[in-house]
Amino acid sequence: MLEVPNMNFVILHFHDTFFKISETFIRRQIAHHVKFRPICLCFSLINKELAPKNARVYLIPRSPIDRFRFVSSLISQRLSNILTKIPSLYELYIKDRFFGKVDVIQTHFGNNIFYSVRLKRKLKTPLFAFFYGADVFILTKRYPTIYRYCNEYLEGAFTTSEFLKNKLKECDVDIPIQVNRLGIDILEWPYNDYVPPSPNEQIRIINVGRLVEMKGHEYLIGAIKILKNRGYKIEAIIIGDGPRRRILEHLVEKLSLSREVKLVGVLRFEEVKSYLYSGSFFVFPSVVSRDGNVDALGYACVEAMAAGLPVVASNVGGIPEYIIHNETGLLVQQRSSKQIAETIEDLINNPTKARYISRKARRLVESEFDIRKNVERLELEYLKYLSL
Repeated sequence: MLEVPNMNFVILHFHDTFFKISETFIRRQIAHHVKFRPICLCFSLINKELAPKNARVYLIPRSPIDRFRFVSSLISQRLSNILTKIPSLYELYIKDRFFGKVDVIQTHFGNNIFYSVRLKRKLKTPLFAFFYGADVFILTKRYPTIYRYCNEYLEGAFTTSEFLKNKLKECDVDIPIQVNRLGIDILEWPYNDYVPPSPNEQIRIINVGRLVEMKGHEYLIGAIKILKNRGYKIEAIIIGDGPRRRILEHLVEKLSLSREVKLVGVLRFEEVKSYLYSGSFFVFPSVVSRDGNVDALGYACVEAMAAGLPVVASNVGGIPEYIIHNETGLLVQQRSSKQIAETIEDLINNPTKARYISRKARRLVESEFDIRKNVERLELEYLKYLSL
């Protein structure tokens, strides 16, 4: 292991907008730094109360010229070269405020590299990027060569899954890319030995995720209808909000499931935990959406596994890397309410299997998704570069 002196390095986290409610994986990453003191730089700041207590947050002015630069880089190299020479407003601010005070820059989401490259030039600091999913699946579908410039400006990149890493490599990104799953604070998730429900009891299905196409909620709702028709006492708690809420509410009404399906909206962390610890099973019916987006990992599944809930999830994206069928969870084909219903029924009628999956899943989370261990791995990678 790399030996490091007892020093307080500084890492600058850049994102266009801190701190979106759904981006818990970013907040946890920042909050668990040990060898680096984090500062956060952004154009827009929302949900200030969610800011990690160990980080200082700075707002910087956005420059209209950046949008022109982005478009020009896609249509004309000559025009892009001309616009590159025009400074952004935030470059003047950050050089005066942070020059000589930052050891590493990490940008969150690939689309923000476009801005952080200019931070790197002004601060003369190594730059790394963390890719999370939509920044690869959606953007590269529209602009296949958008990330080629990473080869010139980035020291390295990180993804949360092998699936996402391979997709990034397909975009001609030829820099070191490492998989780091980040994860959860295991200490916040004590394990209670799973107690399977009996077929005659109320079965409570939990789902957590934004109400967007990629999350496939309609297929879970369809499965609840099937199980209700088969005589099971069942309910589904869907936690989250988003643009498809009215569509899902209409579907629930159409299928006469207003008693069985509850769309409870966005909840506080402790409330989500309470539902996970009181649930029977967790269902994550993710799909590949029409714009190409898909779950690169699915942290909601990881939290459910930590709480001891057996997980049923779609066989898409990076999910099969840790949901091992019949071992750490059960996989189903995407867009199949019938298969989801049959798999839930299998778990209801096989309590020994459900308990086995619960225990194996918890062990995997402890092994691969401990945020403390994974942030330490990140920091050691930065330190290796700084020691060159």
